[in-house]
Amino acid sequence: MKGQFIANKYLNFLIYLSSMDIYPRYTFKDVTEIDPKVLEGKKLLIFDIDNTLFYSETIKIRKDILHWFKGVKKKHRVVCFSNSFSIRKRRPMIEYTLGCEVYLSTERKPSKKLFKEITKRYRVSAKDVAVIGDFHFTDVLFANRNKATSILVRPIGGDHKLILRIARVLENVVLFLLELVSPLLGKH
Repeated sequence: MKGQFIANKYLNFLIYLSSMDIYPRYTFKDVTEIDPKVLEGKKLLIFDIDNTLFYSETIKIRKDILHWFKGVKKKHRVVCFSNSFSIRKRRPMIEYTLGCEVYLSTERKPSKKLFKEITKRYRVSAKDVAVIGDFHFTDVLFANRNKATSILVRPIGGDHKLILRIARVLENVVLFLLELVSPLLGKH
């Protein structure tokens, strides 16, 4: 009886997770592979920083990504955001390197309040925004729950912090479990 209770709890949790919109509209190997057609008509691109543009928790960026980013910046308004606690320390160098704002807020992705802050500041509506990042449960969910275009890229570097490695493993386990139960729930 106790085992069945626990199984039901996990199933209910998976059903809850399946109701979240964590699947990206587009997926690419990295930002340099993003099809320009996907970005057409977008007035603002919100980029995650760690493992999307820069190696995690650093100010190191691949040359091809920097070159690509500077080209995109000529065609679109861009802003960067990170949930990292080290972002305040790295912010000046990242802004200098990219030539764009790193938006700071007390809110964290996937907050609706954060999205409203950014869209209000940049005077754009959700349909005119694309969010580009490497995590389903932060970046993709941030875009989808706010009706923006979600673009998932694979992480560019290894996660050096233990907490990030754990988060990545948990995300992959949850995604795997959701794929298993999705047919039962009539999804995907």
